[in-house]
Amino acid sequence: MGRRRTSDDRTPRRAGTASVVRATLAQQLIGSVDRATATRWEAAQERADRLEGTRDERVAAVTKSIRREVALAGAASGGTAAVPGVGLGTASAAFAVELAWTTVRLCDLIMTIAVIHGHGRAGLEERRMWILSILTYRDGAAGILAGFVAELAETSGRNGVRRISERTMQRINATVGRVVVGKYGKRAGVAAVGRAVPFGVGAALGYGINSRAVSTVSGHAHSFFSEFPIALEAIDVEPR
Repeated sequence: MGRRRTSDDRTPRRAGTASVVRATLAQQLIGSVDRATATRWEAAQERADRLEGTRDERVAAVTKSIRREVALAGAASGGTAAVPGVGLGTASAAFAVELAWTTVRLCDLIMTIAVIHGHGRAGLEERRMWILSILTYRDGAAGILAGFVAELAETSGRNGVRRISERTMQRINATVGRVVVGKYGKRAGVAAVGRAVPFGVGAALGYGINSRAVSTVSGHAHSFFSEFPIALEAIDVEPR
């Protein structure tokens, strides 16, 4: 007769599942940002153009719309994880799906707020730079991005104007990407992963907390674009 499996026998399988989740979390986050910046920019421009009112009113309107969607998704995946008998793998898969979708919707929110603030002609790397900076550094994004620009931007011409080329943006994005990988590659266990709404917004899965997370990201984006740390005329990149 085969030996009955004990809890100790099942531990390696569970540990292996958690290891996979840890290893892929940062890649999922960055991959979602890449997909959103490449494929959803036109929709963000159209969304911003449909909104009416002052700048603050338009930001509030798009935040309300996206907040409701993300909150409902959090309630659904949080409910799945709470069902008795649902295994670790199932709960992790549900979280992974919500993580990717929520990150894309946060990207939609940030890009729409950017257009509301007059940044409607940005190129791909610039859009990626905004989103990575805001989601990673939160309310400190503008200051940290300004520091990256001071360190990495090229000097062009006799007047010494700092130019922000596509190469500069790629270097900034690679630097921020390493921060994301370092932070989420070390997060231990699915339970801890489940308490991390994308990037720097700590939360547990669920309607109310996901709702607050969207509001928080909206506030960070609104502040970032209100105090944009780069002179638009210094960005030496053709929009695409």
